[in-house]
Amino acid sequence: MDVQVLTISDANVIIDIEKGELTSALFSLSNMSFFVPDVLFEKELYEKHSHLKERGLNLCKLSGDSVAEVFKLAQQHGKVSSLDLFALQLAIEKSAILLTGDKALRKVA
Repeated sequence: MDVQVLTISDANVIIDIEKGELTSALFSLSNMSFFVPDVLFEKELYEKHSHLKERGLNLCKLSGDSVAEVFKLAQQHGKVSSLDLFALQLAIEKSAILLTGDKALRKVA
């Protein structure tokens, strides 16, 4: 039985994977699905990395209640960007793995 693993990524991980020419390898992992919050995609990835949607990167919209949770987290954790907190909130909601290289975000997570 194959279990689908959900992963939520911050923008830096996605950018680093592409810079390292690992995009094909990443999206060929058949038991993993890769997501980013739609707002993170629009603000940090769309301009130079919009083609990743065609490769297998999925976007997910957070509800109004979830956005409110992000703003609460932002008040508590000022060192973490709000876009990174969107990724964290999405990972929490989806019970997914959070992919990040950001030390402050890892500490909050």
